[in-house]
Amino acid sequence: MKHLPSNNQQSHIKHFHVSIATHCKYCGSENIVRYGFQNGMQQYFCRTCNRKFAGKDTLENKHTPTPEIGTALGMFYNGLSLSKISQQIQAIYNDDIGPSTIYYWVKEYSCKAIDIFKRCSLNVGDIWVVDETVINICGQNVWFWDIIDEKTRFLLASHLSKERTIADVAVVMRKALDRTGREPKYILSDSLKAYPKGIQRIFGDRAKHVKSKGFTAEINTNLIERFHGTVKERTKILRGFKSLETAKMILDGFLINYNFFRPHMSLKDTTPAHEAGVKLPFDTWEGLLRILQYGS
Repeated sequence: MKHLPSNNQQSHIKHFHVSIATHCKYCGSENIVRYGFQNGMQQYFCRTCNRKFAGKDTLENKHTPTPEIGTALGMFYNGLSLSKISQQIQAIYNDDIGPSTIYYWVKEYSCKAIDIFKRCSLNVGDIWVVDETVINICGQNVWFWDIIDEKTRFLLASHLSKERTIADVAVVMRKALDRTGREPKYILSDSLKAYPKGIQRIFGDRAKHVKSKGFTAEINTNLIERFHGTVKERTKILRGFKSLETAKMILDGFLINYNFFRPHMSLKDTTPAHEAGVKLPFDTWEGLLRILQYGS
């Protein structure tokens, strides 16, 4: 597993521009030599890691340049359809990339991003807000759960289920607890009867369940309203998936985009991750891909 870079590497990676004729795309070594041509493209051989690579800015086993993949991922998680992304890549980079290829990138790099970001520690507040809404995936209605930190607006966890049971409430609570490593003082929700017992199953009496109408007007009218807007954005994406398993994985990818890459007006154009004390040397999907491409 590759590690996030140290502080003295942050500026280098955030503004990364590498001469592909002088650095190995795998290990970053300058100990490379020209190694002939393949399909009209210059090849190189690295004497440090003994690997051959093409002379362009690409990820391992990829022919498409890294900036194009990063752009596609950002567009996808900001709500564009796969066909629209394909059109935009053609317009921006003059590269004919089909929707199926973009879909493959989304699945592959979402999984890798999830593995990196689950290691980031968070400093969140004492009030969490949970909500559920019904959406259609694969021709069936499923319940889509979210839990968010009121202080930082950090989306702590999402969950898909076929029912709204006490066990389902407990699952999303457990995910949020595992992600933060701390317990809230209050959990705000609607009047679903499963919430009190589901919350108690995970937190006992240490977290107080509060129905939304019984809490402050500010949280009710502002946070919940924005919260539902976020849910609607994601349902447009999720309806296109053919399996619950894929949808669940994409949910985690959306959490990464929402928390780490998308500035929020309510946070004065910073990200929830910034508010939660997370410091990273990149702020885009392309920057994340550079970590996967070159490591630390």
